[in-house]
Amino acid sequence: MTFVSFDPSSGRVLAHHACLSEDRLEQLLHQAYQAAQAWQHEAPSERAALLYRLASALSAGRQRLARELCLETGTLLKDCLREVERCAEECAHFAANGQAMLPAARSQVSQRPLGLMLALTAGPAPLWQCVRLLAPALMAGNGLLLKPAEHLSRLVELLARLMTEAEVPEGLITPLRISKEQVAGVVADARIGGLAYSGERQGGAIMAALAGGRLKPVILELAEADLQLILDDADLEPAVESVLNGCFRYRASWRQSEGGVLITPGLAEAFLERLGERLASLRLGRPDDSDTELGPLAKSGQREWLERQLREAERQGGRIRCGGYLPDEEGWYYPATLIEGQDPATTLFPAWPAGPVSSVLRVADEHGMQALCRSMSPDGIASIWTRDLARGEQLARSLPFDLCRVNPNPYHNSHWPPQSSPDQRLPLKRFSRSKTVLVSA
Repeated sequence: MTFVSFDPSSGRVLAHHACLSEDRLEQLLHQAYQAAQAWQHEAPSERAALLYRLASALSAGRQRLARELCLETGTLLKDCLREVERCAEECAHFAANGQAMLPAARSQVSQRPLGLMLALTAGPAPLWQCVRLLAPALMAGNGLLLKPAEHLSRLVELLARLMTEAEVPEGLITPLRISKEQVAGVVADARIGGLAYSGERQGGAIMAALAGGRLKPVILELAEADLQLILDDADLEPAVESVLNGCFRYRASWRQSEGGVLITPGLAEAFLERLGERLASLRLGRPDDSDTELGPLAKSGQREWLERQLREAERQGGRIRCGGYLPDEEGWYYPATLIEGQDPATTLFPAWPAGPVSSVLRVADEHGMQALCRSMSPDGIASIWTRDLARGEQLARSLPFDLCRVNPNPYHNSHWPPQSSPDQRLPLKRFSRSKTVLVSA
């Protein structure tokens, strides 16, 4: 198997990379296992020192790293710069606070490392997804095998250079180019003590099944449902801004989960007209151009798949208000698209496609919204827009989602990278197992 890296803005092939042979994979597994075994005996101060070096390497290489990410992922350069900065902050945080998170060495209950872990990442902000797993895993005393998404084969080289610059012990953090079949073999290997996955729900279900079959602990960070519910008495501009941030400001190239917009009839036409105007004004261009507001899609074939989905929705009766066509130009660009209808099949609801698309479903009333939401995954977010706070609270309490916001800050979805607020940090205990020592008199 060969991994091919493309430039999403032109479709040009950047590099070909061979999949690891079975012999080479075994060599790396052996080296990583030995490094992980040695690392778990290092003092917390040594672990912290390594994380500080990694933070310094990220900060020093900020411009270069961001440009490489931008070139391979199609993410806007300004967002890639934020991603690298946030990665450095995460390493520095666990370096400064990690020792206090671990019980004292002579306590009766202590946290022991899982050992060598396999981490798979797929989705937005690929460097961030690796670092947010890497930093707590290292501080907890683990080694890590990193497997990025297959279309990000150059990221493997970027990570390897970063580990060298930070003087990470050889084998302790090992980026891999391996096939899906090889992943299953690595999971089954007795030297793997735990797994981590960050990405879409379908991939998470596969990882959970592989881990469960071997009774190995697994950390899952999955894409969540994200829904906007707009009632007749909502303030128009904040609701439009929230949809723009939730659908387009950074996730347009990557997202593939549940979501969309549900709106009652009274405000629907005004909302659609205003949102269509805003989408039509978004500047499409190269991700490294400072004036660009919407870059290319991340993967080859993604826009053709999106085009087929939209044509099927149109056939079912959906109406495309703006965008919704294949541009006649190089690269994997797709214009900001708004599709609306009165039946789920006409708007792709609730399967939110990976691309710059906003799906707006007209719903008769709150009861219709409740019925649609009950068919969705509960681990998600709903934003409710209404001037009547009591009405909004009543609707929020009836929905199945873990988090419901009434009239939230419309920019709450605009931060980059995703899952980067301090309260979303992964705790060290998830990268450890508890050991209890009881000494009888």
